[in-house]
Amino acid sequence: MLAVVCDSSPLIYLSKLEHFRLLRVLYDAVLVPPAVWREVAIGGEGFAESANLKAAVTEGWIRIECPTEAEEAAEFPEELGLGEIEAILLARERKAVLVTDDALGRSVAESLGVEVTGTIGVLIGAKRQGQLSAVKPLIDRLKQQTNFRMSNALYQRALQIAGEAGPEGSR
Repeated sequence: MLAVVCDSSPLIYLSKLEHFRLLRVLYDAVLVPPAVWREVAIGGEGFAESANLKAAVTEGWIRIECPTEAEEAAEFPEELGLGEIEAILLARERKAVLVTDDALGRSVAESLGVEVTGTIGVLIGAKRQGQLSAVKPLIDRLKQQTNFRMSNALYQRALQIAGEAGPEGSR
């Protein structure tokens, strides 16, 4: 069973792209820690991501779970937010994939042996499973219409992995 723990940013970005449902289609279990719930569902009140998360929890395909090792939060870099910390701890406890776009969060999670992906990884996975025909238009929308940041090298790598690199990109 492929379980994932989501941090806030993928929930927000997938909502902005109107592809929040991909989480339900791609993964057997989708978990969010309480701090992520508060940030997205409560703090994002009035935005699509809030409505999407609330509906998913009500429908039962996203579950809110607390990490049991919360005392370890003090050992994390102070630059990490509570949502990232809880998500990393929960992913480690549940041996789940962490879905985050936070660079420091990714680095800390990987150092703890947690497998990590992000919004772009979800989109590429959806294309591989036939849920999307292309990821380039979606990545372009993320870059142009949101505060999503990625280097040009990462952008080209994502397109290459998705099989969408142009003639200037190496295949």
